[in-house]
Amino acid sequence: MISQRDLFISELFKRAKKDKSIYLISVDMGAQALDQWREELPDQFIAAGISEQNAINIAAGMSATGKKVYIYFMAAWVARCFEQIRYSCAMGENPITILGNGVALGYTPAGPAHNPTEDLGYMRSICGIEIYSPCNNQITEQLVHLTCDDPKLRYIRLERRNVPSLQNLYPEQQVNRDFVKSGVSMVKSGLADPPILSTPRVCIISSGYMLGRVCQVWENLISNGHQASVVDLWKIKPTNPELIKIILKEYDCIVTVEEQFLSSGFGSAVLETLSDANLTMKTLRLGLPDKYIFENGSRDYLIDNNGLSCDDIYQKIINFLEVL
Repeated sequence: MISQRDLFISELFKRAKKDKSIYLISVDMGAQALDQWREELPDQFIAAGISEQNAINIAAGMSATGKKVYIYFMAAWVARCFEQIRYSCAMGENPITILGNGVALGYTPAGPAHNPTEDLGYMRSICGIEIYSPCNNQITEQLVHLTCDDPKLRYIRLERRNVPSLQNLYPEQQVNRDFVKSGVSMVKSGLADPPILSTPRVCIISSGYMLGRVCQVWENLISNGHQASVVDLWKIKPTNPELIKIILKEYDCIVTVEEQFLSSGFGSAVLETLSDANLTMKTLRLGLPDKYIFENGSRDYLIDNNGLSCDDIYQKIINFLEVL
């Protein structure tokens, strides 16, 4: 199965062959999808080497001349480029698209230096930036066309490896530009009709890789008689308060699940959205403990070993529901 990274770079290549204003700057040379850029579009491809800060400034300068510029590197290195993104892109009003590959614990077993478990926190603080975290190739492909047709300062968090169960999550006719711009959709619904008033109605909100785990937890909740639904929130900044308010109107409480530190992360973005929508709901935020993870192992091993196994998530939700 093609990765989100290779899909995005390959689809962008198709657009670039027809649109000579599209440029790709790469810091990471390991992606096979880059070969076609080097061979067929060498004048629209820049290999910047291991110099992420320079690459951001190059991208900002090219954007200032009207180019549609994309920059690709490991998501861990956006922290290194924060100053350049803030000054050259945000303050300078130079719209570029930053492709961050291998988010959260996606680059295991390389250790915490390669695992950006706080990138949402610092990138959400950038004024005017849009942040997307797609769970599958359906959303990823449409993001190529959205960014080409409407250039803005954007950070797209790409999963290094796909979750097979999420690949055909949405009907093909549903996944278009407007759908992707909306940034949020219900993916699993399990409300009783009529509602069972004695059982709390919980909505679980997640994105990216963790959405696969949340869907497994949802099946367990439903099979044990709970009223639960799952929402995919792939546009993390800015969110859509009014649309989220409509989605959540049937629920008594929400749970957010993320592969990030809780401080200023995904759950914080959801709580800010609820506040903007004047919506007060009991909320449980689940994420990584507030420590850098030096353990060695696979991504799933580290997630399981840090309180976010499917069983852990299920039990924490049950405990939360019992005290409502």
